[in-house]
Amino acid sequence: MKIARVFPTRTSMSPLDKDSYFGPPGLFVSQGYKEIHISVAFTWDIEKANWLKEQWEMIAPVKIGGPAIDGEPMNGFASGKYLKRGITITSRGCPNRCPWCFVNSPIKELEDIQEGNVIQDNNILACSKSHLDKVFQMLSRQHSIRFAGGLEPRRIKYDIVERLRGLRIKELWLSYDHDGAINDLVKASYLLRKYFKRYKLRCYVLIGFKNDTIKKAEQRLVKAWELGFLPFAMRYRTPKTNWNDTYLFKDRSWNLFTRTWTRPAAIATKIKELINGS
Repeated sequence: MKIARVFPTRTSMSPLDKDSYFGPPGLFVSQGYKEIHISVAFTWDIEKANWLKEQWEMIAPVKIGGPAIDGEPMNGFASGKYLKRGITITSRGCPNRCPWCFVNSPIKELEDIQEGNVIQDNNILACSKSHLDKVFQMLSRQHSIRFAGGLEPRRIKYDIVERLRGLRIKELWLSYDHDGAINDLVKASYLLRKYFKRYKLRCYVLIGFKNDTIKKAEQRLVKAWELGFLPFAMRYRTPKTNWNDTYLFKDRSWNLFTRTWTRPAAIATKIKELINGS
């Protein structure tokens, strides 16, 4: 059955084949589609998805699904069908309920694990051992593996490191969300640095949440570097409530700081400046 996949927002993970669309149907959309699937990844896009449903109903029957539609049946939506080739999600949700995170649903392990070398789960290490067994078995057939969704440092134990060693790893992304998480990051660094170099060890460092300052944020980024990670600033963004909301920040100093700490060449230069100046 020929299906058109429609996305309210284009992201780096969106598929780009001829049956993928972003926005309302144009003048030359194929009339051969039997169904239209609107995939909603973000809650703020639900309003736009409902609007798109009205636009596409003239082409074929429309179904809406995706990670943002909590509690709704999947309606034939399959994991991996709405992502760029190579990207896979094997579970949804996270048990931690951190105040800075938009993920507020418990872990749901997907039975049908799609092949892929880029893992985008919210918290893959919070899954059950049986689920991880299936994921690692699938990854044993992959190359250039990236855990891009992030690995929670406190869940990285010796047995997990041993399993990671057996894979063709390109990037391991960890998270450093607050000052209190430093001990877990130190322990994870101790286990991982024996087998992985800095260019493979990356770390999302949350900045700008609540009473954070540029000085404190910089200290966390530098600490992640000292522990053997390539740090990337992940700017806290207040939740969007409408699909017309903007992500632009009004504080120029934070904008410049974020830009510096999200570009590898600029990060290396900044680290040298800080080390030489200390």
